[in-house]
Amino acid sequence: MLRSETAPRISTPDLLQVVQVPDWEQLRACVQRLLTPLGICDFMLQMEISSVNGASQMQLFGSLPSAMLQQFSQPADDKSDPVRQHLARSCLPLNWQVEQLCLLHGGQIYPLLKTMGITQGMSLAMHSKHAVSRLDFYSNAARQAALSTSVQADALLLAVHLQEAAELLWRKAAPNQEPVLSTRELECLRWSADGKTSSEIGLILGISQRTVYFHMKNVAMKLGVYSTRHAISRAVMMGIIKPNN
Repeated sequence: MLRSETAPRISTPDLLQVVQVPDWEQLRACVQRLLTPLGICDFMLQMEISSVNGASQMQLFGSLPSAMLQQFSQPADDKSDPVRQHLARSCLPLNWQVEQLCLLHGGQIYPLLKTMGITQGMSLAMHSKHAVSRLDFYSNAARQAALSTSVQADALLLAVHLQEAAELLWRKAAPNQEPVLSTRELECLRWSADGKTSSEIGLILGISQRTVYFHMKNVAMKLGVYSTRHAISRAVMMGIIKPNN
């Protein structure tokens, strides 16, 4: 049964503990302990991390069985998945029912979740300097009501700390990893190398000119240079982007 609106909320010490865990197993146990009182039985975090050479790595983590987690490693260009469609265009959480998604989507993910007894979920997209993530929270509540407002609020707060903790552990496991460029930073860098102005890049990517400036400033900082021109030159030298023909 879902937690009542008057039940205790997740505390600040609980959230601090999430970002201070030393390894993946303890992170999983800590998150599950906090989710159980919310009526959430399982979770799944899919992080797509862009490295400085333009390649991307996927980190899958959660309380689902390993075989189930691997279903989320399938190509993300599945146009028939309503959840992926929503997360591609919005940062707002999406509440969904398994039965409905089984009818709308022909893939294996939602029928497999149904066999595990999961009846509903909440999915959200999360963006950071290093990664673009999908985070799912699952409930096996018998009733088909949406997660309560307080449950959603606590889940969203926990999501921010879970994302931060996962990135910290990922960087800890790869201490010699080169500086990481986010997906958006790589997009801005490549369009800039193609000769587009910050205003044009903003229109192409659907972001403000100021946001383009922000991303390019981060690129220059991560590559150890002081201007967009130098960032492009260094990116070509490092093989991050290909030189224009």
